Amino acid sequence: IDGFHEFQKQAIAAVNLGRDVFLVVPTGSGKSFCYIVPSLFLPGLVLVVSPLIALMRDQQRQLEKLNIPSLSFDSHMSPDEKKAALRKIARQEIKVLYISPERLGLNGFREMLKDLPISLIAIDEAHCVQQWGQGFRPEYAKLGAYLEELGPCPKMALTATVTPRERVEVIKSLRMIDPHFIAMSSVRENLELNIYQYQNIELQKQSILDNVAIRNDQGIIYASTRKNVEEIYRGLRTLKVPVAQYHGGMMGDQRQTAQQDFMLGKTRVMVATKAFGMGINLPTIRYVIHANMPCSIESYTQEIGRAGRDGYQATCDLHYGPRDYFLQKFMIEKSFPSEQDLPKIWRFIEENFAEKQTYKQDRLIQQLSMQALLPLETIQAAFEFFVKEQAIKLIDTVSEEDNYLFETLVVRNEDFPGLNKLLQGLREQVAWRFEKLNAMHKLVKGSTSPRLSIEQYFQ
Repeated sequence: IDGFHEFQKQAIAAVNLGRDVFLVVPTGSGKSFCYIVPSLFLPGLVLVVSPLIALMRDQQRQLEKLNIPSLSFDSHMSPDEKKAALRKIARQEIKVLYISPERLGLNGFREMLKDLPISLIAIDEAHCVQQWGQGFRPEYAKLGAYLEELGPCPKMALTATVTPRERVEVIKSLRMIDPHFIAMSSVRENLELNIYQYQNIELQKQSILDNVAIRNDQGIIYASTRKNVEEIYRGLRTLKVPVAQYHGGMMGDQRQTAQQDFMLGKTRVMVATKAFGMGINLPTIRYVIHANMPCSIESYTQEIGRAGRDGYQATCDLHYGPRDYFLQKFMIEKSFPSEQDLPKIWRFIEENFAEKQTYKQDRLIQQLSMQALLPLETIQAAFEFFVKEQAIKLIDTVSEEDNYLFETLVVRNEDFPGLNKLLQGLREQVAWRFEKLNAMHKLVKGSTSPRLSIEQYFQ
């Protein structure tokens, strides 16, 4: 490395002065250098809180090549590997330690960290604190309290996508003190953004297939549903394109194989839902195609940021069809209980907890489905919403021997006000999701360039 970007210089200098830092720069610009470089001159440990094991392990491999002692402490390690890792951490042989919020949520692990000199705490993908904190990963909401237990040291929040309002909420949640704020343009200059609009769905799909079939370089196609992913995948296979697919309906080992083949260049095209991509740091991706309109400007910006990471020109094409908005609208509505179903499900929750104080999560969801005579996916959406609103609490039972989470129990929050608070929360959450969707729809249909629309949204 013969020099740093200006934002990297600013962030490293602020950490050196002991200041908190909030960094908003595009995906693939070199955010991680802002906490890796301080690990070389600060005396203690740099602790990195990250959302995905794949992301942590990928970054750790990069540090190994630079001969920086690092470790990803995660649930994919065997008990023996964990014990060896704990010994290394305790002996202060590690300079950069990657962990998940859930790992930090374990009391025993935090107690061990309290005995170590920590010079910097980095929260990678910091937008997750606000977007996931009250959702399916509640430990994100508790990060501020956990980090405070570890004693005073600079915190660095890093992300590519956060609105001004959400930034304030993240700073408050992480208990940051007057952070030095650094922001760049949300989209790298080497990305060419194009939007194509169609009145005919078949023409929309055929245009994508024709576009990809004549290319010989590597790219990602994002589609909104598993069905769309599979249709595009089959279409490209018919055209003899080396292609893989990735979505939540596949087995874990199938997804892993598909990702490995793509990373190794065995397949040229990956067709995927938005489940694919975080932690994909592949410099050779020359294009990202959206087969449908994404659910938000945040998702769109994160996904196009996976193209052109080597700094050379890359194209990002969004194909918008007549059903795209209504498809996203349907998916939002499906992810929440309706205002009609919610009181009914909540009544059974109250009745069940009047009989018994603790339930196993899976068993309670099955029981509610039978009691309310509603589909499992409706009950699952309601259950996740109750957790989000803190009407019920999840307790992970832990094996002390290897800190492995093996069972989730559910208890009622006795302080929760009740049904009216739930209905208010439901309306607010649905409105927030539609606000995001409508901003994306405005970008697609508007006369302003996509790049300018993104900049205005995040400023």
